[in-house]
Amino acid sequence: PCATRSDKHIAAARAAVLRFFDAPEEDYICIFTSNATNALKIVGESFPFGPNGRLIIPADCHNSVNGLRTFAQSAGSSVDYLESTPYGGFDVSDALNLLKKGSDLPHGPSLFVLTGQSNITGIRPSVSILHDAKNAGFSTLIDAAALASSARISLRALPDADAMAVSFYKMFGYPTGVGALIAKKSFLSTLRRKWFSGGTVDFVQAPGQVTLHAKDLTARFEEGTLNYSSLSAIAAGLEFLTNYMPYMTVRLPILHHYLHNALESLVYPGTQTPLVRIHTRPRPSPLQRSQSTDTNATTPLEQSSPSEERAKIRISMISRQSITRMFSRSSRSSFSSGLPTPPQSPIEETTSPIILSPVEGFGSVEDGQGYVVSCTFYTSSGRVIPLSHVSRLASRAGISLRTGCVCNPGGSAALRGKTIQERMDKLSTFVVDESEKSSFESEGEDSLNPVELKTVCEIVGGLSSAGVVRLSLGMASNFEDVWRVVSWARTLLDEATREKDLETLMK
Repeated sequence: PCATRSDKHIAAARAAVLRFFDAPEEDYICIFTSNATNALKIVGESFPFGPNGRLIIPADCHNSVNGLRTFAQSAGSSVDYLESTPYGGFDVSDALNLLKKGSDLPHGPSLFVLTGQSNITGIRPSVSILHDAKNAGFSTLIDAAALASSARISLRALPDADAMAVSFYKMFGYPTGVGALIAKKSFLSTLRRKWFSGGTVDFVQAPGQVTLHAKDLTARFEEGTLNYSSLSAIAAGLEFLTNYMPYMTVRLPILHHYLHNALESLVYPGTQTPLVRIHTRPRPSPLQRSQSTDTNATTPLEQSSPSEERAKIRISMISRQSITRMFSRSSRSSFSSGLPTPPQSPIEETTSPIILSPVEGFGSVEDGQGYVVSCTFYTSSGRVIPLSHVSRLASRAGISLRTGCVCNPGGSAALRGKTIQERMDKLSTFVVDESEKSSFESEGEDSLNPVELKTVCEIVGGLSSAGVVRLSLGMASNFEDVWRVVSWARTLLDEATREKDLETLMK
């Protein structure tokens, strides 16, 4: 029967997720959700916040994490933010001080949330802070939506992480609309559902008040019908990523470094004003330019083809023998799913402040930084080119990028500098206190939106002042993609043509 087949696919997908994240079945459960946002929401709405509880989250986080504060505040818990550094993330010493705050006083259930990798700054904070959070009496949650797309995570090696949220389309493209909450059984048993639906209960008295929540923890937290037609793709996707991810740790640092430096080198011929300002942290060079005596060699400002650029790059971190092994057929493992098998990474496994995986076959993680370039574009006179203009021009050239705060206003404000952060702070004057909501609403005002978006933009200085242009690299990115972005950006140096193209696009 179809139902039996579906059950088998779901069970196989669940087992594959636990295996991929090295989460022992005796300790962890995989709960399928619609996305990472839904996984975070399940924890937020079910966590037993109370008057003496605390929530600590980083300022450099996705709005899905920011949203958890509504659950904490409504229950009377305090909310503290970890202030972002100029490049994103947070200072560990600041986090330790915040954890010690009020440590001599009794507190109720409290939650510490870590962004595994920022979606706008690319920063991967040290997971060692989770140990300190546990010692301070906090439960811990990792938002790994961005991190899991390019880093192998071992929950066995992270015993201080109680739960982790992921999204599968960000990891391998398909299926969309499926995420997961991978959590310890001991942690899930402390959560209290405030709502129930079909499969999350064993019995409901209707009409009446008696409700028996499902004893099976998986059923208790999986709301409604699972996306059973797509879950069969999870195991194959994770198998593909298992083979491919080690190679990504060789390729992506090189592409990221080249993109950062090539964009930063673009200047207007007359004024020498930079076209692009990179706000994210530069990556230590993983490559070296080959020595050339050719005086006619092109610079990043001059036009060249992808093949010519490739010829100039020598990967210093890989020996000639390693390259041979990487591309040899004999080095490729068998792949039962029939998917194409990528070359294996020749790089020896290294330790990381994010993951220290003792499991054989797990790839290494780049130290503290993902593969994101966040920047702004400028005219020859030094004025910011509106983000909407950059987006339209890029789309016309067939380039996908994202503009704005990209659902991370704290990280975006940190990258844009102190002035923007100060403007963001001014918005606190519009906060409506719980005691004021009734009178606020009686006057016909919306307590959910106590200030108009137009006013916010005026205070912040507009989206082009607070936002960025984000370029993300991942599993499918190759050198031609990076080269095309740099070539497109170079065309923007011709201001007359740029303005003419914008006029056409705005019609």
